[in-house]
Amino acid sequence: MYRRIFIVLLLVMNIFVLSGCWDRHELEDFGIINGIGIEEGREGKIKIVIQTLNVGALAKGAGGKAVEFEKAYRNTVLEGDSVYEALSKYSTITSTERHLSHNSLYIVSEEFARERGVQDLLDYFEREPETRKDAWFIIGRGSLVNLLDVPGRLTTTPAQRISDIIKSRDESFSYAPLRLEEFIRVLQSDSSEPYTAVVEHQDNASYTTEQGHGILDGNVPEPLYNTVLNGTAVFKKDRMMGWLDQYESQGLLWLRGDVKGGGTIIFSIPEKEGKKVVTTILDAKGKLEPEIKDGQIYITAKIEVKSFLEDNQAGIKIDQPEEVEKLEAAQGEEVKRQIEAALQKAQHLYNVDVFGFGEAVHRKYPGEWKELKRQWPEFFPDVQVDVQVQSLIEHTAATGNAPKLGEE
Repeated sequence: MYRRIFIVLLLVMNIFVLSGCWDRHELEDFGIINGIGIEEGREGKIKIVIQTLNVGALAKGAGGKAVEFEKAYRNTVLEGDSVYEALSKYSTITSTERHLSHNSLYIVSEEFARERGVQDLLDYFEREPETRKDAWFIIGRGSLVNLLDVPGRLTTTPAQRISDIIKSRDESFSYAPLRLEEFIRVLQSDSSEPYTAVVEHQDNASYTTEQGHGILDGNVPEPLYNTVLNGTAVFKKDRMMGWLDQYESQGLLWLRGDVKGGGTIIFSIPEKEGKKVVTTILDAKGKLEPEIKDGQIYITAKIEVKSFLEDNQAGIKIDQPEEVEKLEAAQGEEVKRQIEAALQKAQHLYNVDVFGFGEAVHRKYPGEWKELKRQWPEFFPDVQVDVQVQSLIEHTAATGNAPKLGEE
């Protein structure tokens, strides 16, 4: 990706050179921002961590030259009373012109989102014409200076690595990220609350402290930490209230109908406790059907899941229809447990409607919603939810039943 960016910029620079040298710009004069972190600064100020491409290192790499001990990115920390003031200091410190059009990621620290909220930040990014509204908007746990400086293996910058992890979210469906424009849209809604993914450091099990694996030994060691998307932050208006873990985030995605093919479901069969069954999701659908009766609000959550059997530790005989039905029932119960876990925390601990129940009521009962929306925080914890899961395992692989010891 960045080699293409470099080539495009080089062509642009050639245009300036061919048309004259009076206003000539060097490639290094452009501060191409790839990620922005926002956290609490000193004395109530806003701290901005700006990650830019190190175009000099990228240019050398594009030319086939080895670039030793030189990062492909640079981080700059700025502070101000507002996002605008902090960003305006960029050129005075780096002597380069900042460019936001390639930014792929906004990270707000958990502490900042809890204590100060994100309204003022969003106001600036929405108004600034150069910002990419389709960049990811997520929450970071811990120091963002550290989070945006974790060395990687394959990607050019830490910000790009996080964006790439988000792109593969369908395979894990354990967090629910939103883009900047999506977060703003939900925040402005009067029938739903915002949410987005949480990123953090975790110890890297591949890191070794044994001798012979360091730079001085001629090796590039594995990084001390891994960057991990871990759960979903939930908000009441613009302020973060808490977070759903990976299991609860799956329940959130089921209810919102945002589960895609590729994710896995891990569950057990009642009579085979301890033996896990793993299926890969082929297709999934979710639909919310609200009903208002005698002053009580009911939601019927209809979930459909079709999957493929990947791992059959329980030894279920998949050539017997009644045995496959046991698998399907157990899979459906697992989906239901994930949903109930998300409901328990969002309804009774945080009281935040991140599921879109208010949106569903608004669509079906627009007249009643005019009154309900004023007291929705009081109604939401008491909403009765009936989860109905239609579970189907369509394919069971070509290997037949699980092998048994002593049999061919």
